[in-house]
Amino acid sequence: MSDRLFGTDGMRGVALQPPLDRDTVTRLGAALFEHLREAGRPTRVLLAGDTRVSTETLAEWVGGAFAARGGEVAWAGVLPTPAVSHLLRDLGGFGAGVVVSASHNPADDNGIKQVGADGVKWPVDEETALEARLSALAGPPASAPLPVANGALAARTLELILATLAPGALDGLFVVVDAANGAASALAAPFFTRLGARVRVIHDRPDGRNINASCGALHPDALAAEVVDLGADAGVALDGDADRAILIAPSGRVLDGDDVLLVWARALAAAGRLPGLVAVATVMSNLGLEVALRRAGITLLRSAVGDREVWEVMQQSGAALGGEQSGHVICSHLSASGDGLLTAAHVMAIAHASGRSLADLADLHRFPQVLLNVRVATRRPLDSLDATRAAIRAAEAALDGHGRVFVRYSGTEPLLRIMVEADSEDEARGTADRLAATARAELGAP
Repeated sequence: MSDRLFGTDGMRGVALQPPLDRDTVTRLGAALFEHLREAGRPTRVLLAGDTRVSTETLAEWVGGAFAARGGEVAWAGVLPTPAVSHLLRDLGGFGAGVVVSASHNPADDNGIKQVGADGVKWPVDEETALEARLSALAGPPASAPLPVANGALAARTLELILATLAPGALDGLFVVVDAANGAASALAAPFFTRLGARVRVIHDRPDGRNINASCGALHPDALAAEVVDLGADAGVALDGDADRAILIAPSGRVLDGDDVLLVWARALAAAGRLPGLVAVATVMSNLGLEVALRRAGITLLRSAVGDREVWEVMQQSGAALGGEQSGHVICSHLSASGDGLLTAAHVMAIAHASGRSLADLADLHRFPQVLLNVRVATRRPLDSLDATRAAIRAAEAALDGHGRVFVRYSGTEPLLRIMVEADSEDEARGTADRLAATARAELGAP
């Protein structure tokens, strides 16, 4: 495991415990002020968070320390993570955004992430510089109270994402939304209603402890059942900070980020709005997506896991669309971050305009995929594991274009993650089991 405070999506952990303790978080706020000041950026931040019981406390610590140094804090209260990205680009004048959220994690967790004035999550090198500055600060910084939350920012967020769609884009559709008791709980109904849909929202009563609890994007089964029972045209499952969306077809079939990427990429390509006929997905997206896009004349580029990594490959390649299986999808024509509400509405609007159902458009043929987590005693570099590397090469040769192998260490746990795709479930399972056995023998069990 890394000793860095910042991981793949900001600083994250159990709320109010290191590294999310008062001392560390207040020093983070003070370090952020100094970082912006020395970089010549506005010492003004837009601060928001999700519905966890710990969010306001953490916001007070980080925002209060920033303000005590002389910075200006615009406190938005509860807002989705993508709302901060949209507002930074729209309003201007901010040096950064700060979001207090642990996204899809359980309620006891929380996190803090920085967003640039351009609406993009901070790159690793900037997080590293901020962490070094934080570590060098001595003693607990002074603190100041947060201002009153600006409720007008939620209304502005709605206007911004509604403006990306044609009026009445979802006229006549019946949509069920699972808000995950999270940051979009108050926004989902007015958003879809103003697009012309009839809406039922479930899990939109956050109490500080029920965010993501057996609901939302990680638990779409209840929503799928509701869609079928009510005869709805579609379902949308958000996560706690509403940056991802899992869709439900009228039959109850769950459509993940790979399905969304396929539908959206083909629509953009047909409209001449997919530069280079290229899309981006992570190494974890199913091989079936790559095959289906290839048939449509679209090349799929692969990135490392994480929405920040997806965005970086999009920028390098000029791609306008990229995302993850989790439902975190970015269309650069519309935003610089994934937005669950925006993604769901655009994909449903594509289906509605075509006169076809989501199920018809999402015709992805998936290769059976097996994921194994192997707990290991040591984390030696993969290129030093002779037996494991030989087993991986043998597996790739046996699959010979009809499957895929991907092996990596977890970024946060002593686990080796093994993913295998093949023509059949049995072949994928057998290959993964053999790789896991070889890795255990070479790395040892804890």
